[in-house]
Amino acid sequence: MNSYDRVMTALKGNKEELDYVPCISTTSSCTLELMERFNCKWPDIHRDPEKMARIASAAHRVCGLDMITIPFDMVVEAELFGVSIDFHEDKIDSKYSYWPTRRKPLSKTVVPLIPPENIPQQGRVPTIVKAIKILKEEFGGKVPINVHLVPPFTSISYYILDTASFFLSLVRGPEKVKTVLDEALPIYIELAKTYSEAGADTITLHEMGASTKTINPIQFEDLVKPYIKRMTQNLETTILNICGPTIPLLKQMVECGATAIAVDETGTMREARSIVDKAKPGYPIIGNLSPKNHLAEGTPEQISEAVKNAIQDGVNLVAPGCDLVLETPTINLCAMVEATRKYGAIKR
Repeated sequence: MNSYDRVMTALKGNKEELDYVPCISTTSSCTLELMERFNCKWPDIHRDPEKMARIASAAHRVCGLDMITIPFDMVVEAELFGVSIDFHEDKIDSKYSYWPTRRKPLSKTVVPLIPPENIPQQGRVPTIVKAIKILKEEFGGKVPINVHLVPPFTSISYYILDTASFFLSLVRGPEKVKTVLDEALPIYIELAKTYSEAGADTITLHEMGASTKTINPIQFEDLVKPYIKRMTQNLETTILNICGPTIPLLKQMVECGATAIAVDETGTMREARSIVDKAKPGYPIIGNLSPKNHLAEGTPEQISEAVKNAIQDGVNLVAPGCDLVLETPTINLCAMVEATRKYGAIKR
C-alpha cells in the first residue's frame, strides 16, 4: 500500500483495510533544515512553483511523510483580495526566518470586499496551480497532494481586514460581519475548485482563527460552520483543521461536512475521540502532536511516546496539530514517521 492509498483509505474511515496508520501534515511541513538540504529558501519557495514543489515534497522524500502539502503561509487569499504582502526580502540573511505577512489591512473597518476577477490568474494562485501540476506529474497516485486554504472567517479577520475592528464588530454588529462573509464566500469556493481541478487530492480548510480561544460555540455556529459547510459541499475530499482549543466545538466541526477533522494538542485525543464518536462513530480525526513541544523541542523518544498515545487513544492519521515550527529538526520528523509505523501497524 503506497502513501496515496493509505491516506485516502484512512480518510474514508476504513482502518481495517490499512497496513498502518498514515503519518501526514495537513499544513506547512517546511523547515529550515529541509530548505537548506534542497537549496530552496524563503521567499523564493513562495513564488517559484518548481522550488515550491521541491520543498513541499522534501518531508516525504527524506522522512517518509505520507502527504505533500502546499503552500507554506497564510496570506495567499489576502493577496488575492489586494492586500499587500511583505515577504521580508530585506531579512534573507538574518539568523531568523520571517513568515510572509500583510503590510497593512485592506480596511480599518468592516467593509464589503471587492471580489477579484479571473481568480486562476491572480496573485500567487498561478504559482500554486503550477506547483500542484509539477507534484502531480511525479507523485500522482503515489502520494496525496494537499493544498491548504484559509477560509473566510480566519482569512478576513486576521489577514484582510483590521483584526481589532473585525472582532469588535462581532459584538456590536455581527450581521455586518456576516454580510461580508456571505459576499466573499464564492471567491473561496472558486479558489478551492481551482486547486482541485489542477490536481489537488485533498483541500485542507485551515480555519486556525476559529478555536474557542477566539470565539464561542454560538459564534462558530453562525460565522464559521455555514461557510465551511458550503465549501465542503462543493469539494470532494476536505480536511477541517483548527489549531487551538476545540473540544467544545468538535460536534460542530463534524457537522461541517469535511471528510475529516484535524485537532491539536490542547485537548486530549481520548476526549476528542469520545465526543466525535457520539456525533459520528468512526469519523476520522487527524492529529495531535505539538509542533513546538514535541516536534521542534522534544526528543525522538518523547515523540515516539506521543505518537503511541495518540494512536492508542484513537487518532486515524498522525500529524502535527498545526504548521511545523521552522526550526523543527529533520530527525524529529523521521521519529514521528517511524513511531507511526511501529505503533500504527494494523493487526489482522
